[in-house]
Amino acid sequence: MKKYDLVVLGGGPGGTPVAMEYAGMNPNKSVAIIDIKGKLGGECLFDGCIPSKIMKITSHYISELKRVEELGIEIKESDYKNIWETIKKRKKEILSKRTNGAYEKLVSFGNIELLEGKGKFNSENTILVGEKEIEFERCVIATGSKPFIPPFKGNGVDKVWTNQIFFEKMEFPKSLTIIGDGPIAIEFAQILSTLGSKITLIGMADSILTMMDDEFSKIILDRLKENKNVEVILGAMAQEINYSENEFEIIYTKENEKRSVKSERVLVATGRVANVEDLNLEKVQVAYNKTGIHADNHLSTTNKRIYANGDVVSEFPKFAHTATYGSHVIAKNLHLEHNFSKANFDHNSWVLFSEPNIAIAGITEKEAKKRGIDILTATYDYRIDAKLQVDGYKIGYLKFIVNKKDLKIIGIAIALNDANAIGGEAALIVANGITLKDLTETIHPHPTYSEAFTVLAKQMFGKLMKEKMDNPVIKTLLKIERKL
Repeated sequence: MKKYDLVVLGGGPGGTPVAMEYAGMNPNKSVAIIDIKGKLGGECLFDGCIPSKIMKITSHYISELKRVEELGIEIKESDYKNIWETIKKRKKEILSKRTNGAYEKLVSFGNIELLEGKGKFNSENTILVGEKEIEFERCVIATGSKPFIPPFKGNGVDKVWTNQIFFEKMEFPKSLTIIGDGPIAIEFAQILSTLGSKITLIGMADSILTMMDDEFSKIILDRLKENKNVEVILGAMAQEINYSENEFEIIYTKENEKRSVKSERVLVATGRVANVEDLNLEKVQVAYNKTGIHADNHLSTTNKRIYANGDVVSEFPKFAHTATYGSHVIAKNLHLEHNFSKANFDHNSWVLFSEPNIAIAGITEKEAKKRGIDILTATYDYRIDAKLQVDGYKIGYLKFIVNKKDLKIIGIAIALNDANAIGGEAALIVANGITLKDLTETIHPHPTYSEAFTVLAKQMFGKLMKEKMDNPVIKTLLKIERKL
């Protein structure tokens, strides 16, 4: 039986980076990554953020091209078919390039092995990979998550798509019903509708994207409602999915009334569940429930020799880049053989690749109020912005959430076609505890979208200073100071 100093379950962004970072810091240690596909990349690369963004960039160019329709130039249906074939080709090429590149990097370390198969614990210090048993000193569980399909009735449930199935098949639907109102549902709705698919979106809540502040979710909802290829049905509960004669019928209730819609395909995007089944976590005393593995802020489990990272962890933000951040936390703790490093998800950031993009860094106004934090908020309307006017876009907003106690910017939200390009600066501002005053002293280039950060900071800080200067006590003190 071969023994490894570190075994990582999962070759995605929650597993591969921790294996590589630890192997680099400890060249004399042996490391193994176990992945069910035997390839590096995980859900993000094969079934999530990368293939969806390959579709997204094409749909973005199509939406830009549609501007020429105003000049009488028409995009034909045959053009869309060619476009879809190009998307499929690019997906295959880019995914292959990225996973092969990751493997080449892994091999270069010289002390990491990639084992193909589904790993599961067999004893307190052994793991089965197929029929092969290996021994580990320490372990990281990064098995990710999978799409959750509610217990719908009907004979069509086993034929629905999830994001995984969609990217495996890469079939373009002429009409598609999407059940869900979160990021995956919204991205698919906008991308596929732009490419020519007729979309019906069924959401359970009365709004969409409930994890962000209302004014930003409304921007996307309004854009969806303007799209002639999209029908939005909110406050509805899908109950039954039937299939006959190459067509789905989705039965749902809205306002206590049963209704139905038909489409060629159905995509279910109603959330995700942690991949914990068949891991035999009981054999290593790792606590978990239906939401995932329990881990502390060091990302250590109830078994101190075992860490967990990414989507498989309960309450962990479900983003690939956050899992990569968690990998760094774990790698440092493994290297030091002590839990010094902690994860701080208040510094998390993410982007919804919608039209326009929504970029979020830190916490939202909703979350701040929920925690009872005394905050200041203000917004900047990009319609007055030179860069927006030059680019010809019609909408854009920037919002700051500021802790009133110390004027640190604890949250930033951006609605902008290129919000993904400046979301990183927003993340730096939040993560480094930048204050309004700090930001007023930053010199941004002009004309750019990022200069709005300084403009908004000056507006907020200037208003605070004026209120302070208008205080009678302060006025009196200033008069005394001048005389002295």
